Amino acid sequence: MMSKQKTAVSAAINAILFLATTAVVISYFFEEPGPLIRNGFESFKFFTTDSNVLAALGSLVILICDILVLTGKSERLPRWAILFKLIGTVSILVTFTTVLFLLIPYYGLGEMLGGKAFHMHFAAPIMSFLSLILLEKDSRLPKKAALLGLLPTILYGTVYLTEVVIIGQENGGWWDFYQFNAGGRWYLSIILMLLLTFILGFVTILLYNIGTPKNKNKLPAKQETDTKKQTRS
Repeated sequence: MMSKQKTAVSAAINAILFLATTAVVISYFFEEPGPLIRNGFESFKFFTTDSNVLAALGSLVILICDILVLTGKSERLPRWAILFKLIGTVSILVTFTTVLFLLIPYYGLGEMLGGKAFHMHFAAPIMSFLSLILLEKDSRLPKKAALLGLLPTILYGTVYLTEVVIIGQENGGWWDFYQFNAGGRWYLSIILMLLLTFILGFVTILLYNIGTPKNKNKLPAKQETDTKKQTRS
């Protein structure tokens, strides 16, 4: 069970994440287009925006649950809320890793980490990751939950493949802004991105489980013994 202090810090961080991400996304409707961010709804064709919005929703869910715990209306974070936060966190870790190893070498450090991009590409992923593995521990997550983290990547990858490869820019599709089809090797990108996403999810779960109770419903040894005696009598 989370302590009140950790719950309060978790609530503060998740509130910042939700409000900051919301402010950044709203600002896309009022600024000039950049190389990877477009005005308004067009910004949602980028995984950066989609993953951050998903993570922000996960933060909002945890924030609400934290408030319920702090006000005594709940004793712990529900498993489904933690899993939802996990999916969003893995998604923006994919964004963070892609920016670090692929987009910064291609577009430059200033473009990828300057201004609002600093929050979307760096601050939000780090804050979401650290709050999850350090503050929002409740009960162990199964390692197979790493498969859930694949869902946003699979969904977005399907759309990206359709727009870039199947339709193509010349027919009104998207241009290959993530360079996943460089040299026509889109199939390698699919394998690498799915593998990367799974590894990030798996490692996140391993770190989350460190120091987390194996069974939140298990009674302490003495209390369990007393309960058995009472049952027998």
